[in-house]
Amino acid sequence: MVKIKRIFNEYGLDFDNNRYGFGCSTEIEYVDGTEKRIHEIIKINKVQARYFRIWIGKIVFIIDSERPYLSTRKKKRWNFKIVYGKSGK
Repeated sequence: MVKIKRIFNEYGLDFDNNRYGFGCSTEIEYVDGTEKRIHEIIKINKVQARYFRIWIGKIVFIIDSERPYLSTRKKKRWNFKIVYGKSGK
């Protein structure tokens, strides 16, 4: 059995993971590095961080309650996404 490392709940505009754009989803990250996305919300017992992400093209702008508070990341694929999220265990 693979143990869960972290759960991410996301709400907002996400054409990559929501059929009609707006919606919510949960991504489960396992200790072995694999991930699984489902289109329903799983309750997080202890919220560790809240974040806001804006993904335009291949650049992601992140405002996070954990360090680093402001950051950017480059991705290999193109997407457009504006989401609010919570992460925890």
